[in-house]
Amino acid sequence: MENRPQGTQADALKAIEDGSVVIYWRPGCPFCQALDEGLGEVGDRATWVNVWEDADASEFVKSVNDGNEVVPTVTTSEKSFVASSSKAPKIVALAIEKSGK
Repeated sequence: MENRPQGTQADALKAIEDGSVVIYWRPGCPFCQALDEGLGEVGDRATWVNVWEDADASEFVKSVNDGNEVVPTVTTSEKSFVASSSKAPKIVALAIEKSGK
């Protein structure tokens, strides 16, 4: 995930406003790693935000997850959801494709 386009929470809010997909993650998260690997090149079209490096991002993730810093949390202009199931890469790839970004 470190090789993905990284951003801050300010970047994430702009990306969401523009209709892009934002993926909140943290180092050492096996679900984040699985999502990263499952997305392949399409994952480069999302903005990735490390919640351990951005306190505002951490607070945002908590705000959409009942106070819990759960990752990977994926946010679009329509919704936020935790992407930890085996189907997550397909669902997130579809969201990225739908965004047209």
